Amino acid sequence: MGLFSTSVLARLVSRLNLRYPTLFRLLVIVTALDYVIPDALPFLDEVGLTLATLLVSQLKTRRASPTPSAP
Repeated sequence: MGLFSTSVLARLVSRLNLRYPTLFRLLVIVTALDYVIPDALPFLDEVGLTLATLLVSQLKTRRASPTPSAP
């Protein structure tokens, strides 16, 4: 199952064209672990990590702007 989930995560990251793909992968893994491991304040840190993961997923690479052509 680990190989399958890594493959799915790799395809997702390549499709999203992220600026920080390693940070996104790390946040996805930490968020998944956080949902599995019980804690003292239920769902508080899960919500924070989920929002952080979504925020990082919105940071796409900047494309070079086309140079204006001379009139």
